Amino acid sequence: MRGTETGVPIGFYAFLNVITEEISYPAGTRVLLWRLEQELPEMLSLCRQAGIAVDDIVDLRVKRQREKAAERLLLCRAFGHPVTLDHTSQGAPLVLGHEDVNISITHTTGLVALAVNESRLIGIDAEQADRRQVLKVRDKFLNASEQRFIAHHDLTAHIIAWTAKEAVIKAERNSALDWTDGIVLAPSDNACENGQATLVARCGDNSYRLTSRIIDGHWLTVATTE
Repeated sequence: MRGTETGVPIGFYAFLNVITEEISYPAGTRVLLWRLEQELPEMLSLCRQAGIAVDDIVDLRVKRQREKAAERLLLCRAFGHPVTLDHTSQGAPLVLGHEDVNISITHTTGLVALAVNESRLIGIDAEQADRRQVLKVRDKFLNASEQRFIAHHDLTAHIIAWTAKEAVIKAERNSALDWTDGIVLAPSDNACENGQATLVARCGDNSYRLTSRIIDGHWLTVATTE
């Protein structure tokens, strides 16, 4: 068993499977969710049980410690053993020893999510579904064509578009991308139904399929190259 190979107590991964959630997406994408319901001492204890280093995060604010601990526990579940998270010069996450596996991470209030794909570019972003501030900055992230099919008053459409563009930026691993014209969303015939929506986007030579769903009062959007 994995636990006996890595020194992790037998049954630990079964426990992780219980307290985390995994959602399968098209094209082999896996999304793992950690709801930040545990207090910091419990999360650090879980990390130590798994052999996950945490000494480098203990001086961070409590909120950041909990997020970092959740990231590492999710990565441990995704890869089957503790791994080391690093970042590119652009700040994109990568796993040492598994650099060929594409990952993306997002944090929002009460939730941390990890997206994994072994063959395609992947990005993930989440935003609170009631964040009305996004309506005030539509000119900063929607181009003229997008503004024609996204109504001024449609908060849900704005949140989905915002998370879609953020997810594409993460997939492209290029934080300098132009939000308005560098990423172009196409109008979708699929209305937002039952808390889910699908979009397509273009960014340079890449075409993306975007899947959004409502989870615990947040819109979570995953971008994967087609």
